[in-house]
Amino acid sequence: MGTRPEGIKIAPVVRLLCHDPRITARVVDTGQQPGRVVEALAPFGLRPDDTLTIRRRTGRLAELAAELTTAVDRSLHRHRPDAVLVHGDTTTALIGAQVAFWNQIPVVHLEAGLRSHDRGHPFPEEANRAMVARCVDLHLAPTPTARRNLLAEGLPAHQVVVTGNTVVDALHTLLRHGVARTPSWVHSQRRLAVATVHRRENWGRGITDILGALAHVATAHPDLDLALVNHPNPKLAAQVQAGLGHVRNARLMPPMPYPEMIGLLHAADLVVTDSGGLQEEAASLGVPVVVTRETTERPEILHHGLGELVGTDPDRIIDAVTRRLSGPRGAPAGSPFGDGRAAERCVHAIARLLDTGALVPVGGDTRNALVSPGRQADRRPHLPLPHRSRPGGVVNADLFEHDIDH
Repeated sequence: MGTRPEGIKIAPVVRLLCHDPRITARVVDTGQQPGRVVEALAPFGLRPDDTLTIRRRTGRLAELAAELTTAVDRSLHRHRPDAVLVHGDTTTALIGAQVAFWNQIPVVHLEAGLRSHDRGHPFPEEANRAMVARCVDLHLAPTPTARRNLLAEGLPAHQVVVTGNTVVDALHTLLRHGVARTPSWVHSQRRLAVATVHRRENWGRGITDILGALAHVATAHPDLDLALVNHPNPKLAAQVQAGLGHVRNARLMPPMPYPEMIGLLHAADLVVTDSGGLQEEAASLGVPVVVTRETTERPEILHHGLGELVGTDPDRIIDAVTRRLSGPRGAPAGSPFGDGRAAERCVHAIARLLDTGALVPVGGDTRNALVSPGRQADRRPHLPLPHRSRPGGVVNADLFEHDIDH
C-alpha cells in the first residue's frame, strides 16, 4: 500500500490475518504518499513493517512508476512472499501487481472489478484497474456489479469472490469504539455540508467551477456550514483558498486523520465530492452524495438513490445541492457496499488461494475489536489462536450472485 485509502481498506484484512498463526502478513508502505499510510493504519493498531524509499522530483506518473518498480522488486526478492495483496487503482496497485506477476508470485486484488467504463474518467485510475486485473489470481470484488464487470472481461469465474467492501468494516469499527467523534465546532441546529475536490481530470477549470457553485450555495444559505477538507496538494489548497476563502460560512480544513473525517461525515447532511471512497463512506452512513464527476465506478449509490452525478457544471451542482439539502436524511437500511464482514470473506479466500484451509472468525466479534498499537510480528505471540466462536460462525467466502446489498 502507498496511499491513505489503501491503508484504510487493507487494515481490516491485515487485522484478521494477524490473528491466524498459519499466515504472516507483512505490510509494505511504498511511500507513494509519504506518511499517509502510517496515519491510516494507526487507528487500527497497525503500522508498516517496511517503508520503501522512492525519490520523486517531477511528480510525474512515469517517474513514480519507475521508482516503484525498482523498490517493489527489491522488496519481493528480499521476502519472497507466497502472495501479494494490492488494493484498488493506484500506481502502487498497478506496479505492485505487475512486479509480483513478473516474479511469478500470485496476486490478490482487493476492491477488484470497479469500472466507470470510460478510460479517461477517472484518470489514470480506470486504466490502472483494467491493467491490474490481467495480473491477478484472486479478485476480491466488493459488489455483485464488480463481479459482473470482471466476468464480462473474460476473467475466470472461480477467481472472483464477492466480499463486500472493507471500508464498511473500517468505518463501523471506528464508530462502534468511539474513535470517530463529531468535531466540537459542529452545531446541531445548523445544516452541515462536507466537500472535497481533488480529482486529476477536474484540475483547473473544473475545480474552479465546483468551488464557484459551492460559494454560491453557501452564500445563499447562511444557515449552512460548508466544511471543505483540503487535499495535501498545495496547489489545490491554494485554489480552494482563492475560491472559498471569502465565504463567511465556509470552513477550509487541512487534511484530516481518518477517524476525524468519519466523525465529520457522520454529522453531515450532505457530501459534495469527486472522491471515490467518500461515495462509499457517505452512502454507508446514510448521507446523500453529490458527485462532481461525469461517471462513477460505484453505480450502487445511483441505483439506491443515495446520490447523483452532476459533473462540474455550476448550475447542475447548485440545483443538486439545494434539492438534497432540503430533503430528509435517514439512516440506511443497509449499506450497498457490504455488511461489515468483508475482511472475513477476504481472509477465507486468501487462505483458500494459499491452500491453508478455511479460516474461522477469531474471538467472537473480531471484525469490530481494536488491537493494541504495534508491529504485526511483535503482537503475534500474544494473540489467541483462531477458534469457532459460535455455530455457523464461518462466513461463506464466495457469495457469487448473492446480493450483499441488503
